[in-house]
Amino acid sequence: MSKIYKCSFEVRGYELDSFGHVNNAVYLRYLEHARWKMLEEEGITLKKIRASKRWPVISRVEISYKRPLFMGDAIEIETRIVSHQKASFTIEQRIFRQGTLVSDAKLKSVVVDETGRPVGLPEEFLQLGRQLGNHHEH
Repeated sequence: MSKIYKCSFEVRGYELDSFGHVNNAVYLRYLEHARWKMLEEEGITLKKIRASKRWPVISRVEISYKRPLFMGDAIEIETRIVSHQKASFTIEQRIFRQGTLVSDAKLKSVVVDETGRPVGLPEEFLQLGRQLGNHHEH
């Protein structure tokens, strides 16, 4: 099982839609924030990513919305890398409110170069995969 990264914060009022709950598009921002926190925790900074001239780009997202979120809700997001290939990796993320699953998502990220073409994962990402015991898909 790969390492699970956790990120916690509160829902803010400006994230609500006209129905008084968090707009579905905001969940994607929450998930992105948690992915950056995961990279940060492993020392993979934006500066390092830019220096490698390889960028992770989300190519696919599957998300399920189980329960609404409201202003002031304390949420925790779990993020883990579940597999990697030559130029991509798969991430699973889950959002919880007080231990109750609110949303879950599976994302595929492809690493591209300056021209937008898929390239091999940067060494930092490969090391992260090895550290976490992730399997390599063919």
